[in-house]
Amino acid sequence: MARIDYKNDLTRAVEEAEGSDGRLNVSSRSDERAYYNSRDEGQCYTVPFDFQSATATEFGAYWKNTSTNGKDLVISSIGVNAVNACRVKLWFVTGTAAGGTTITPTNLNRASSNAATATAMEGGTAATGIAGITGEDLVDFLYVPALGHEEFRLSDRIRLGQNDAIAIEYFEGTTGDFSGVIFGYYE
Repeated sequence: MARIDYKNDLTRAVEEAEGSDGRLNVSSRSDERAYYNSRDEGQCYTVPFDFQSATATEFGAYWKNTSTNGKDLVISSIGVNAVNACRVKLWFVTGTAAGGTTITPTNLNRASSNAATATAMEGGTAATGIAGITGEDLVDFLYVPALGHEEFRLSDRIRLGQNDAIAIEYFEGTTGDFSGVIFGYYE
Protein backbone atom coordinates (compact mmCIF):
# COMPACT_ATOMS: atom_id res chain seq x y z
CA MET A 1 0.00 0.00 0.00
CA ALA A 2 1.10 3.52 -0.72
CA ARG A 3 1.78 6.07 2.01
CA ILE A 4 -0.30 9.27 2.10
CA ASP A 5 0.98 12.43 3.80
CA TYR A 6 -1.49 14.78 5.50
CA LYS A 7 -1.36 17.69 7.94
CA ASN A 8 -2.84 17.03 11.39
CA ASP A 9 -5.11 19.98 12.37
CA LEU A 10 -4.41 19.53 16.09
CA THR A 11 -0.63 19.17 16.10
CA ARG A 12 0.02 20.95 12.74
CA ALA A 13 2.55 18.16 12.02
CA VAL A 14 2.77 16.23 8.76
CA GLU A 15 1.72 12.62 9.37
CA GLU A 16 1.41 9.48 7.27
CA ALA A 17 -1.41 7.05 6.64
CA GLU A 18 -1.65 3.91 4.54
CA GLY A 19 -3.56 4.32 1.33
CA SER A 20 -4.12 2.67 -1.98
CA ASP A 21 -3.31 3.77 -5.47
CA GLY A 22 -6.69 2.47 -6.60
CA ARG A 23 -9.03 4.46 -4.33
CA LEU A 24 -9.68 8.00 -3.21
CA ASN A 25 -9.02 8.72 0.47
CA VAL A 26 -10.93 11.73 1.76
CA SER A 27 -11.28 13.26 5.19
CA SER A 28 -13.01 16.40 6.33
CA ARG A 29 -13.46 18.58 9.32
CA SER A 30 -16.27 21.01 9.92
CA ASP A 31 -15.71 24.01 12.19
CA GLU A 32 -17.37 27.37 12.58
CA ARG A 33 -16.31 30.19 10.28
CA ALA A 34 -14.89 32.14 13.23
CA TYR A 35 -12.43 29.28 13.81
CA TYR A 36 -11.09 29.49 10.26
CA ASN A 37 -10.99 33.28 10.27
CA SER A 38 -8.98 33.13 13.49
CA ARG A 39 -6.65 30.32 12.42
CA ASP A 40 -6.13 31.01 8.72
CA GLU A 41 -6.64 34.76 8.41
CA GLY A 42 -5.81 36.03 11.93
CA GLN A 43 -8.90 38.24 11.75
CA CYS A 44 -10.99 37.18 14.77
CA TYR A 45 -11.33 39.65 17.66
CA THR A 46 -12.91 40.29 21.03
CA VAL A 47 -14.03 43.57 22.58
CA PRO A 48 -14.48 43.23 26.37
CA PHE A 49 -16.31 46.23 27.82
CA ASP A 50 -17.07 47.61 31.27
CA PHE A 51 -19.36 50.46 32.21
CA GLN A 52 -19.34 51.44 35.88
CA SER A 53 -22.44 53.10 37.29
CA ALA A 54 -24.54 52.74 34.13
CA THR A 55 -27.90 54.50 34.25
CA ALA A 56 -30.98 54.01 32.09
CA THR A 57 -30.71 54.89 28.36
CA GLU A 58 -26.90 55.12 28.31
CA PHE A 59 -24.78 53.29 25.74
CA GLY A 60 -22.15 51.08 27.37
CA ALA A 61 -20.43 49.44 24.37
CA TYR A 62 -19.78 50.37 20.73
CA TRP A 63 -18.05 48.66 17.76
CA LYS A 64 -17.71 50.17 14.28
CA ASN A 65 -16.19 48.58 11.17
CA THR A 66 -13.72 51.10 9.69
CA SER A 67 -12.28 48.63 7.17
CA THR A 68 -11.43 50.09 3.78
CA ASN A 69 -10.67 46.77 2.07
CA GLY A 70 -14.29 45.69 1.60
CA LYS A 71 -14.33 43.16 4.42
CA ASP A 72 -17.43 42.82 6.57
CA LEU A 73 -17.20 42.62 10.36
CA VAL A 74 -19.32 39.67 11.45
CA ILE A 75 -20.54 39.87 15.05
CA SER A 76 -20.68 36.27 16.19
CA SER A 77 -21.81 36.60 19.81
CA ILE A 78 -22.28 39.03 22.69
CA GLY A 79 -22.36 38.25 26.42
CA VAL A 80 -23.62 40.75 29.00
CA ASN A 81 -23.21 40.89 32.80
CA ALA A 82 -24.98 43.21 35.22
CA VAL A 83 -24.87 43.90 38.95
CA ASN A 84 -28.53 44.95 39.03
CA ALA A 85 -31.47 43.52 37.11
CA CYS A 86 -31.81 45.43 33.85
CA ARG A 87 -33.05 45.43 30.28
CA VAL A 88 -30.41 45.79 27.57
CA LYS A 89 -30.87 46.71 23.91
CA LEU A 90 -28.63 45.97 20.92
CA TRP A 91 -28.81 48.63 18.20
CA PHE A 92 -27.49 49.44 14.75
CA VAL A 93 -26.33 53.02 15.37
CA THR A 94 -25.30 56.13 13.47
CA GLY A 95 -23.31 59.18 14.52
CA THR A 96 -19.83 59.72 15.87
CA ALA A 97 -19.11 58.01 19.18
CA ALA A 98 -17.62 60.21 21.90
CA GLY A 99 -17.29 60.40 25.65
CA GLY A 100 -16.45 56.77 26.28
CA THR A 101 -13.13 54.98 26.72
CA THR A 102 -11.45 53.66 23.56
CA ILE A 103 -10.85 49.90 23.46
CA THR A 104 -8.36 48.09 21.22
CA PRO A 105 -9.95 44.83 20.01
CA THR A 106 -7.87 41.80 20.99
CA ASN A 107 -6.85 39.40 18.20
CA LEU A 108 -7.87 35.88 19.26
CA ASN A 109 -5.04 34.39 17.21
CA ARG A 110 -2.07 35.11 19.52
CA ALA A 111 0.38 34.40 16.69
CA SER A 112 -1.18 37.06 14.45
CA SER A 113 -0.03 40.68 14.42
CA ASN A 114 -3.18 41.83 12.58
CA ALA A 115 -5.02 44.73 14.16
CA ALA A 116 -8.76 45.24 13.81
CA THR A 117 -9.77 48.04 11.47
CA ALA A 118 -12.39 49.30 13.87
CA THR A 119 -13.39 51.87 16.43
CA ALA A 120 -14.45 50.30 19.73
CA MET A 121 -15.49 52.01 22.96
CA GLU A 122 -16.84 51.25 26.40
CA GLY A 123 -18.66 53.43 28.91
CA GLY A 124 -15.78 52.89 31.34
CA THR A 125 -15.94 55.18 34.35
CA ALA A 126 -17.51 58.01 32.32
CA ALA A 127 -20.46 59.72 33.96
CA THR A 128 -22.61 59.57 30.83
CA GLY A 129 -21.41 56.56 28.85
CA ILE A 130 -20.92 56.80 25.09
CA ALA A 131 -22.44 59.91 23.54
CA GLY A 132 -22.88 61.16 19.97
CA ILE A 133 -24.63 58.05 18.61
CA THR A 134 -28.27 57.36 17.87
CA GLY A 135 -30.04 54.01 17.84
CA GLU A 136 -31.40 53.59 14.30
CA ASP A 137 -32.63 50.00 14.17
CA LEU A 138 -33.24 47.77 17.19
CA VAL A 139 -31.64 44.36 16.66
CA ASP A 140 -32.56 42.58 19.90
CA PHE A 141 -33.02 43.07 23.61
CA LEU A 142 -32.69 40.91 26.70
CA TYR A 143 -33.29 40.96 30.41
CA VAL A 144 -30.33 40.37 32.71
CA PRO A 145 -31.06 39.30 36.32
CA ALA A 146 -29.21 40.86 39.24
CA LEU A 147 -25.63 39.53 39.35
CA GLY A 148 -26.51 37.69 36.14
CA HIS A 149 -25.17 36.90 32.70
CA GLU A 150 -27.13 36.66 29.44
CA GLU A 151 -26.20 36.33 25.78
CA PHE A 152 -27.62 37.66 22.55
CA ARG A 153 -28.29 34.67 20.28
CA LEU A 154 -26.59 35.89 17.13
CA SER A 155 -24.87 32.87 15.55
CA ASP A 156 -22.84 35.02 13.14
CA ARG A 157 -25.92 36.82 11.81
CA ILE A 158 -24.88 40.47 12.19
CA ARG A 159 -22.71 41.75 9.34
CA LEU A 160 -21.30 45.26 9.49
CA GLY A 161 -20.07 46.77 6.23
CA GLN A 162 -17.69 49.71 6.07
CA ASN A 163 -18.71 52.42 8.58
CA ASP A 164 -21.58 50.34 10.02
CA ALA A 165 -21.72 50.14 13.82
CA ILE A 166 -23.53 48.50 16.72
CA ALA A 167 -23.97 49.67 20.31
CA ILE A 168 -25.36 48.16 23.49
CA GLU A 169 -27.67 50.30 25.58
CA TYR A 170 -28.34 49.88 29.30
CA PHE A 171 -31.98 50.66 28.65
CA GLU A 172 -33.65 50.34 32.04
CA GLY A 173 -32.62 49.25 35.50
CA THR A 174 -31.14 50.53 38.72
CA THR A 175 -27.79 52.32 38.36
CA GLY A 176 -24.98 49.77 38.57
CA ASP A 177 -22.00 48.13 36.90
CA PHE A 178 -22.62 46.66 33.46
CA SER A 179 -20.02 44.69 31.48
CA GLY A 180 -19.60 42.04 28.82
CA VAL A 181 -17.78 40.93 25.69
CA ILE A 182 -18.42 41.16 21.95
CA PHE A 183 -16.88 38.57 19.59
CA GLY A 184 -16.45 39.20 15.86
CA TYR A 185 -14.36 38.44 12.81
CA TYR A 186 -13.64 39.91 9.37
CA GLU A 187 -14.37 38.16 6.08
